[in-house]
Amino acid sequence: MTEPVRACATLRLAGDDLAPDEVTKILKIAPATAYAKGAHCAAGSRSPDLVGRTGVWFFSTKGVVAGNRLADHLAFLARLRLPGLGEAGPQPRLQQLLRRRSLRVAVSCFWHGPAGARRPSIPRGVSDLLKLIPAEIETDFDVDERPSRHAASWWVIGRSGDRPTLP
Repeated sequence: MTEPVRACATLRLAGDDLAPDEVTKILKIAPATAYAKGAHCAAGSRSPDLVGRTGVWFFSTKGVVAGNRLADHLAFLARLRLPGLGEAGPQPRLQQLLRRRSLRVAVSCFWHGPAGARRPSIPRGVSDLLKLIPAEIETDFDVDERPSRHAASWWVIGRSGDRPTLP
C-alpha cells in the first residue's frame, strides 16, 4: 500500500531574551509551544518537566492547513507577516523585535512522499519573503524506499498459471 504525501511547515523563534507574549501579539496567532529562558516547560506526557535553556516560540501548520501541498503550508506562514486591511503589518515590528532581543528565526519544511515521488521545491516568492525576516529555511524531505523485491513479491504467474515467471 502506498503511503500518501504528508507535509507541514513550522516557524520557530529562539533566543535567550525571547518574550513569547510579544511574538504572539505581533503575529496574532497562538503558538503550539512557547516559553522564556529559565521557565518550566513540558516536553511531552512521558517526559519530566524541563527548564528552558533558551526562549522558544514555536508554531506548526500541522492540523491548521488542510492538504499536503508544502507550498500551501509555506504560504500560510508567509501570510502571517503580511498586513491586514488598514494595518502596517507585523513585518517591521517583528524585525525590530528580532534585533532588539537578538532572536533567531527558522522555518522548517517537512515533506514525506511515496517511492518515486518528486520532492517539492520552496516557492521563490515564499523564499524571498522569508529572507526579509530574516529566517533560516530548513528542509526535511523524504520518500519511502522502493518496495523490496522478495521472491514472493516479484514473481508473476504466467499465462498458463502453472509456473512463476519474472516480470
